[in-house]
This record gives sequence, C-alpha cells and structure tokens, in this order.
Amino acid sequence: MVQTYEMGRMESVWGKDCTKCRPKRWLENGEYRTESSFKFPVFHVGPRMCLGRDMAYIQMMSIVASLMEMFEIDVVDKDKCPENLLPLTLKMKGGLPMKVRARVRDTTNATTSGG
Repeated sequence: MVQTYEMGRMESVWGKDCTKCRPKRWLENGEYRTESSFKFPVFHVGPRMCLGRDMAYIQMMSIVASLMEMFEIDVVDKDKCPENLLPLTLKMKGGLPMKVRARVRDTTNATTSGG
C-alpha cells in the first residue's frame, strides 16, 4: 500500500513547511500551479493509474459547484488547521466546523415556460 499521507509530508519534496496547512503553496504569482502527479500520487501515475480518476474529478467538481450554487459556506475558524486522524482513509478530528446558509435567489427576472 502506498502511504499518500506520508508522501504528502516529505520535506525533501514539499520543503521545510511540509507539515503546515498552506494552501498558497499551490499558487504561483496568484495563479493555480499544478504539481507533477508523481509528487502527489492520490490516483497513482503511469500505466497503473486509477481508471476512475477522471470520473472522480468530474463528480467532485459537479458536487462542489452544486453546493456553491445553492449555499453560502463559511469555515468557522479559518486560521486553524484541523488535526488529522489516521485511519485507513484520512479524517479530520472533530470535522470541519462551517456555517452554511441557503443562497437567496433573485427571482425577479426569472421566466417560466408553461404548456
């Protein structure tokens, strides 16, 4: 079994702050920067790559887009990095507290089609 949790915290790959929650590490001059899939092999790479990878990405993006369209979501403590638990699948200790509110839709310009 490949230990992706450990690989994602290798100082030789990610630098001195490899254990810190620093989302800006994925940005370069304010733009998203992709990393080599060999550095972060969640779905593995090469000829034995996960066949469901693209489908998983499509599902993740669809679900996130739907949630963002329907709800306003705010993380309660944005400056606190959640503590991780290490079962077979990675979990956050205590979850990720959020405030979720339904978005108010502007229906003044909505049109309906009737039959």
